[in-house]
Amino acid sequence: MLTVNYITRPWFLDISVEFIKEFKKKVNLTVIMVVSPETANYLGISAADAKTYLDKELPLDEVLKGETGNRLRPYFEGANVICKFEQHKESSYKNALGWMRLLRKYKILKADFNIIENLSLADWYFLLRLRRKKIFYIIHDPKQHTGEEKSRVEIIKKLYFPYIQKFITYSAYSTQEFKLHYPDYAAKVLTFKMPVFTLQNLNIKTPAKKAGTKKIVFFGRISPYKGVELFYDAATTLSKTNDQLTFIIAGKASDEYNPSFLTGNTYPNIDIRNRFIDLAELAEIMNDADLCVLPYFDATQSGVIMTCYAFNLPVLVSDCPGLLEYCIDKENFSFKNKDLQSLIHKMQNLVNNDALLEKNRQQISEYAVQNCSLSNSNLVLNQ
Repeated sequence: MLTVNYITRPWFLDISVEFIKEFKKKVNLTVIMVVSPETANYLGISAADAKTYLDKELPLDEVLKGETGNRLRPYFEGANVICKFEQHKESSYKNALGWMRLLRKYKILKADFNIIENLSLADWYFLLRLRRKKIFYIIHDPKQHTGEEKSRVEIIKKLYFPYIQKFITYSAYSTQEFKLHYPDYAAKVLTFKMPVFTLQNLNIKTPAKKAGTKKIVFFGRISPYKGVELFYDAATTLSKTNDQLTFIIAGKASDEYNPSFLTGNTYPNIDIRNRFIDLAELAEIMNDADLCVLPYFDATQSGVIMTCYAFNLPVLVSDCPGLLEYCIDKENFSFKNKDLQSLIHKMQNLVNNDALLEKNRQQISEYAVQNCSLSNSNLVLNQ
């Protein structure tokens, strides 16, 4: 049986655990989770506890706590999982010392191959030691979103891409964009199919809504490219003619992005939650919603879609190719990108059509039972 290392970070947990759950059955798997106090909450670890673990390398079972730990263990059971704790934006010296300790303690460099999810220049020492080994790299966004910087990606491309044997994307559109932006590596790319994020669903029961009411939600980090201002404009328009609709904008705004509605909203049926949304609140929102809207201006794929599908929640998307790929009913559940009237029309049509929403829920259930992670595992092992 092959021995494989999987190096990832907590913010990829919702998608990485789906792959790990299947892949660990086929290989001797070691998972290295790079954790900081800022990301420890994804594992159910408080920032205060994470600070006591700083500059340590600990088995996951020693740090998992509470309900999150109970949910995570089945995904990792059978794999060797190590948490490498470090301060976010750690100094190169302390970061290198941590990798030195980890490499001495575990036989990381003797693996048959390595899968890395997101390269970081801060891990220069580890990447230097690993560069002559077989490496597969999961690249979630082959091009930068609107309003994001390119410098880090360009540096990594120049320094490390030549050492990578295979690149992995999570959509056909992402693969197309990768080949366009990195033609020198076009022959090295594999395309995974995105799984439903089952870890996200806490299965929390919510009180029944009042008859005739509908809830529409925007969920995710509030960033320039996600079109949340378009969603807000559609919500204000629909609010004027339908008092049975409630709108929720849930997610923390990106640094230096401060659209006026975050503090200036005057509509009582538009609920702005500009904060980090934990899993309990996410479950409350998703279980109570009738529709999620993703009005992104650009996207290669979206984990929010797979989060919604975990709750069997229909999703209306802009017609970005990366979103359309995972839209089951493109005719009824997509609208013209950046077009307010198109968005309003589709939202109105869906909230007035319970049969269409129910049919889409059935389609989501059919997608969810596919074992995408098993197919993805086989794709890697067949290389």
